[in-house]
Amino acid sequence: MSSSRSAAARRPGSIAHKLMLGTAAIALLCFGLTAFLIYRQASASLISASRQTMTSEATAEARQVSADLGTAFASNDAMVETVLAQRARGDVPDRASLAAVLGEQLRTHPEWLGKSTMWEADAFDGKDAAFVNTEAHDATGRYMSYWAWHDGKPQQSQMTDYTETASGSGDWYIVPSRDKLPKVSEPYAYDIAGQQVLMSTLSTPIIENDKFLGVFTVDFSLAALQKHLATLKPMGAGRIELLSPKGVVLASANAAEIGKPRNDALTRSMLTEIAADRPFEAFSPDAAGNVRVYVPLRVGDAPQRFALGVVMPHAVIVAEARQLLWLTLLVGVIAALTLSAGVYVLLRRLAIRPLAEAVRVAGDVAAGKLDSTLPARSNDEVGRLLDAMQGMRGQLQAVMAAQAEMARRHDAGELSYRMDAAAFPGEYGRMVADSNQLVASSNAVTQRLVEVMQRYAVGDLSVDMEALPGEKAVFTAAMATTKSNLAAINEQIQQLAAAAAAGDFAVRGDALRFDHDFRRMVETLNTMMQVSDHNLAALSTLLRAIAAGDLSARMQGDFHGVFAVMRDDANSTVQQLTQIVGQIQQSAASIRLAAGEIAAGNSDLSRRTEQQAANLEETAASMEELTSTVRQNADHALQANTLAGSAAGVASEGGQVVSQVVHTMEQIEASSQRIAEIISVIDGIAFQTNILALNAAVEAARAGEQGRGFAVVASEVRALAQRSAGAAKEIKELIDASVAQVGAGAQLVHGAGRTMQEIVGQVGRVNEIMAEISAASREQSAGIEQVNQTVVQMDETTQQNAALVEEASAAARAMEEQAEQLAVAVSRFRLQAEPQVPSRRAA
Repeated sequence: MSSSRSAAARRPGSIAHKLMLGTAAIALLCFGLTAFLIYRQASASLISASRQTMTSEATAEARQVSADLGTAFASNDAMVETVLAQRARGDVPDRASLAAVLGEQLRTHPEWLGKSTMWEADAFDGKDAAFVNTEAHDATGRYMSYWAWHDGKPQQSQMTDYTETASGSGDWYIVPSRDKLPKVSEPYAYDIAGQQVLMSTLSTPIIENDKFLGVFTVDFSLAALQKHLATLKPMGAGRIELLSPKGVVLASANAAEIGKPRNDALTRSMLTEIAADRPFEAFSPDAAGNVRVYVPLRVGDAPQRFALGVVMPHAVIVAEARQLLWLTLLVGVIAALTLSAGVYVLLRRLAIRPLAEAVRVAGDVAAGKLDSTLPARSNDEVGRLLDAMQGMRGQLQAVMAAQAEMARRHDAGELSYRMDAAAFPGEYGRMVADSNQLVASSNAVTQRLVEVMQRYAVGDLSVDMEALPGEKAVFTAAMATTKSNLAAINEQIQQLAAAAAAGDFAVRGDALRFDHDFRRMVETLNTMMQVSDHNLAALSTLLRAIAAGDLSARMQGDFHGVFAVMRDDANSTVQQLTQIVGQIQQSAASIRLAAGEIAAGNSDLSRRTEQQAANLEETAASMEELTSTVRQNADHALQANTLAGSAAGVASEGGQVVSQVVHTMEQIEASSQRIAEIISVIDGIAFQTNILALNAAVEAARAGEQGRGFAVVASEVRALAQRSAGAAKEIKELIDASVAQVGAGAQLVHGAGRTMQEIVGQVGRVNEIMAEISAASREQSAGIEQVNQTVVQMDETTQQNAALVEEASAAARAMEEQAEQLAVAVSRFRLQAEPQVPSRRAA
């Protein structure tokens, strides 16, 4: 309350002064509003009158300028009509005569800068070829005549740039030839007597039967027009400006603007209206405080419209209205001051003094003195004010008592207790309600803190403490710090868990970020990661040793819990793998030994087959000799009587040979039986090899990834064993066929032996049965021929057997090489005890 009282002391004043100032302000406002309305109405009237005046003066001046410039167009029109009339009569003027007329026209109009005519090729008199490069003509010979002032006299010269389109310098000719309409060219600067003069060209087309023949032109300077327009002062303070159809300034009070285009938004809008032959008004003051009126200006019959504008300062137009405004305001100020002084005197006598007592009482209440005495009350407004002050003091005392009771109840722990706001009227009730609301707000903050902490206690960090204003922000900051620390420790735990899940146990938490138990928690997690990293590194070392073939490695060290189980399982796995690899090495040695034996057996079989082939060749030779002998016997049957003795000897020799053949056939039959037995042995070896390869493949499958290479080798060995078994089966079938054929040959040989025995036994009967001998000799020859063929077939079969034996030998050698490779593959594993490799049995 002391602060409010001091503030009142710093702001002295009285109701009389305020009412006086308020009355003066209201009076001034009323008079000001009245003056504004008067000023606005007067300004509107003045602006409307000025608009009409400016439009009228602009229209009148535009007509005058149009009339002045229209003289040039009238001159061109007269020349066009004259020339066309002469051409219609067939009386075409010569070039020199027409040029002289143009020069005379320029002489009579000194305000013009030039006068000219230009015709299309051969359009004037059809004699362009005769005037090529003559005086005032160019290389085309087209009729052209240009007169301009030179040293104060008209002088004719050649025309140029009449076909130039890029720069626009030829528009005076090109545009009328295209549009067949009069043309007023855009202003351009032209050097005359060393000075740049702004000028324009008026072009009138020569049209005959809708065909363009040429143009008549007048060049005129804009300097005189500029000078004339600069002297005009519309309404005594305005100025006139002239713009071309494209916005180039032709005349203006600002000399720097002349000859330059305007491209602002106002000018573009104005040119659009002027081109449509409509006036344009801009009565919103521009940056310079001017208003404008533009009217279209037409020169002759040209379709273009120039813009002639009247520019006036807006302040000049509303000057009379402003004078009226100031006069009205002055009268209003005087009246307001007089009224305020009268109100001040009355208020001081009737209200200020009685109110001073009420102010004193209110000051005591504001200072907390609720026991001050009140003066005698009157029946007027001041008395009623003092009664109200008494009631206010009572209500304040009741509010203070209620607040004290609520404080006592809250100190006793009854936080739900509130003051009864309904027991207090009006703003006092709201004051009590606000106090209740303040207490409720404080309790709500405390309750919210408890709720948030409970959520944090169960690990729910998604809840944020609302931002509290003022000094309550310390609660928000404390809860934010708590959440931040919990989130940080959670982040550390998640980071370590994610690293462990990804197999990276080298990651460590940043324990230095935390204090007290949080730091000890992170340090404990780091210890767990370190132990896991160490134990897994030991397991990784063991696995790398296994991958390198060192099966003697084991996990050593002190492990606990699941890591101890992991160590035991890993060591057991290595032990089992050691046993499997040892068995594979032994199997590889056995396969290698069996393959060597198969190769040795095949080599022995090959040698015996070659020997059998040699014996068959000898048998074939003997049979060939026997065949020859029998043939001789048949041939010499007629000489049997004389050669009986010789026949007996021959028969004896034949018996011996037959005995030898029988003996040889028995040997062949025995050899064939031996070959069949060897092939059976080879077939058994192949079967055992296939079984060993199958067992090796099973063991390799049990070994997993480490036994994949050995499984491939075992598969190849099994395939070779199957091929060996197949080849042995084919050889056996061929040998069985050979044995059958040898048996048939043996029977034939035995038959031949019996025949020879009969020949020996009955040699004495040779002479008597010569015919029978001759027949028997022929039969014997045929039988021996069959025996010879059989022996040849046996020889071929034996050769095939030899080839098959060679293939079986090659297969056995390949199997032996595969067994060697298998032994090398499994030898990379280093075991604690190397297996004993059986020695190969000598073949």
